[in-house]
Amino acid sequence: MIVWKKGAGQDQWLGRFSREEAYILHGNLCIRPERSLTFVDDRKEGERGAVIGSYLTGMPFHAFTIHADEEVESYDVQEMLERVRDELGITSPPQSITAIFTVAERHLPKLLIPHVQSKRTMLLKKWTQKERLLPQGSSRLVTRNDLDAMTSLARQIGMVSFRPDELLDLPHIGIFDGAEPIALAGFHIYSQDYVEIGNIGVAPACQGTGLGAQITSDICRIAAAKSADVYLCVFEDNLPARRIYEKLGFQTVERYTFVDFLF
Repeated sequence: MIVWKKGAGQDQWLGRFSREEAYILHGNLCIRPERSLTFVDDRKEGERGAVIGSYLTGMPFHAFTIHADEEVESYDVQEMLERVRDELGITSPPQSITAIFTVAERHLPKLLIPHVQSKRTMLLKKWTQKERLLPQGSSRLVTRNDLDAMTSLARQIGMVSFRPDELLDLPHIGIFDGAEPIALAGFHIYSQDYVEIGNIGVAPACQGTGLGAQITSDICRIAAAKSADVYLCVFEDNLPARRIYEKLGFQTVERYTFVDFLF
């Protein structure tokens, strides 16, 4: 198994899969290689296909993703997990740490992931009907003075992938009631190649009032000014959020499984 750090040598593997069929892996290789450990297993002699995995540092949880070529019939991820432990110097006992594997739903049956605790379906949606936005609302860009309040709001909402450093590193907007933030939206990826909207949420007391559709419309305008390809991820069981995104013109282009396991 080959281990790469900081983007060295991964480009040769990008042609093996499309952005959407291995969306998070593609982002790790192309957008955030400096935060990623990439693993390539060319398989044993006589076996066909390759497996490419990645571990993303700096997340609020241990974040793995993986892609297996169509020819691969079965793959045990244990060696990859052990290499991550070695590379990061993790010394806690095996099967004592909660982690997440994100994998395209259709590839999940071929992967042997140990000590699975739960599974949840996540939808990758692309903005395909850009005429559906609401008129511009009263949102404004988040500034350094807003960081503590916005971080508190993100915790109230329970944003799974929220990282406070993204609030200023990538554009984020808020809707405010006086000085109090009541809605937030921003980006996980912000490049001319493509953008991923993220950190979308409304304060619990204000949910169901239309703020979700408004903040999403406003962040979509910023997204469209950056790139023609606009994505977001949402859990399938989050029906209120899905209704908003679909009303605003987002269409599901791939299904992923969010696997909670111990490693």
